[in-house]
Amino acid sequence: MVGGAIGCDEGPSVFKIDTAQSASFLVACEEGSIRSASERLGVEPSTISRQIKALEKSLGTALIERGRKGVRPTEAGTLLRTYLQHQRSEQEALLSEFDALKGMRRGELVIAVGDGFISDFVGNALQSYKAAFPGFTYDLLSGSTEQILHALRTDHAHIGLAYNAGTERAIRSVARVRQPLELLVSPTSQWADLPEPVTMPQLETLPAALLKTGSGVGDMIALAEANNAVRLQAVVRSNSLAVLRNFVREGLGVTVLPAFVVSGEVADGTIITKRLDIPEFSKGMASVLTRQGRRLPEGATRLVNHITRSMVAFQAND
Repeated sequence: MVGGAIGCDEGPSVFKIDTAQSASFLVACEEGSIRSASERLGVEPSTISRQIKALEKSLGTALIERGRKGVRPTEAGTLLRTYLQHQRSEQEALLSEFDALKGMRRGELVIAVGDGFISDFVGNALQSYKAAFPGFTYDLLSGSTEQILHALRTDHAHIGLAYNAGTERAIRSVARVRQPLELLVSPTSQWADLPEPVTMPQLETLPAALLKTGSGVGDMIALAEANNAVRLQAVVRSNSLAVLRNFVREGLGVTVLPAFVVSGEVADGTIITKRLDIPEFSKGMASVLTRQGRRLPEGATRLVNHITRSMVAFQAND
């Protein structure tokens, strides 16, 4: 956003909101602090504060509450934030429709992707979509499930791909497919001949590399441990899927992940999967998410449909 004003005529009066002031307000709400907003916009914190105060004066109402933990919108501020987000997405959708009239020749799409979806997305969705619409560029944001949800809530991303994402009013689930956690082992390891399904008492005796809490998988594992009053034998805990894959391939032990995360390794025979008889692990869901109420650009809408058709993670797991 740049300086200026946006307005709409309502009879003899004109309602105007300065775009620089509204940008400062909106980013402060999204980031939760004046300092973080200043870093994102590349201006001094005092400039952010001054812009918000000027906006509050022009509208005649308080828009944010300041506290020790940062800032949050007042009731009036929440209304304004919703209005500004809606306006931003409508403007983006309008520009997208102009592009659609030209045959979708260009555009940028932002996708927030859980680490476990990256290989599947790039290999099975992005490659073919890029071939169909070569003028598009893509910004891929990788992070935890909570980081993906935050990117959607704040309109930093058009689409989110997440595992074990909870439900909330602000987020729309476009597609949800059951993808249970499975035991992954090397076919040359001593655990390759374990009978299926593997139970929790068996799993807790196996040396494992596990994802840390904060990820969809890590949180499911922590819940299962708590419900069964056990502590799995985690030789390694990491937030890196590459670490878990290498741990298994080298025959150091086992890990627990949805099968789609290692579809390539399963196809080339370097990892095999085994069913688990653990109720908490059967509830895993892979989801395609957007912000509730956001009008997506045409390119994003088509990409969502393409993702659900082409990615392994979103095919029914019978």
